[in-house]
Amino acid sequence: MGLIIRSSSIHAACCYTTTPIRKGARVVEYTGPRISKDLADEKYQDSPTTYLFGVGDGEQVIDGHGTAMFVNHSCDPNCETDEIDGRVWICAIRDIAPGEELTYDYNLYDGDEDEARCNCGADTCRGTMYAPEEIKRRKRLAHKKERKKHPRKRK
Repeated sequence: MGLIIRSSSIHAACCYTTTPIRKGARVVEYTGPRISKDLADEKYQDSPTTYLFGVGDGEQVIDGHGTAMFVNHSCDPNCETDEIDGRVWICAIRDIAPGEELTYDYNLYDGDEDEARCNCGADTCRGTMYAPEEIKRRKRLAHKKERKKHPRKRK
C-alpha cells in the first residue's frame, strides 16, 4: 500500500494513498513509544499539538511517531481505528481511491478546556474533534458551572 505525506486543507500535513484501498483493509499501524497518561499529560502540558493515542483502558497512550500520526481528523472519515491484540490500526471503512486524504474521527474524550476545533469541512462537521458523548458531558459541566454562578432566586 503506497502512502505519502503532503500538505492538507484540513490541517498542515496529512497522509494520502497512492494506491486504491479496499473497504476493511488495515491501512497503517499507529506506532510509537507507550507511556502512561500521567507522563503524557506532564510531557505535553504546554504543547498545543500532540500525537497521543489512548490504548486499552486509557491509562496508557501511544506517543505517535510514524506515518499514522499524519492521518487527520474528519467528521465524515474514510477510516476508523481498531485496537487488535494491543496494536492500533487505522482501517478503511469504505473503498478509498488513489490520491485521497486518509481521515478518521478522533472522537477525543479528554483534554483541557480547549475547543479542539475541527477544520474538516464536511457537511456533517461537529465543529470539534471531541466525541459526541464528550460534547454532551462538557455542555452539562458548563451548565452546572453557570447555575452555580447565577443561582435561581426562590420565592
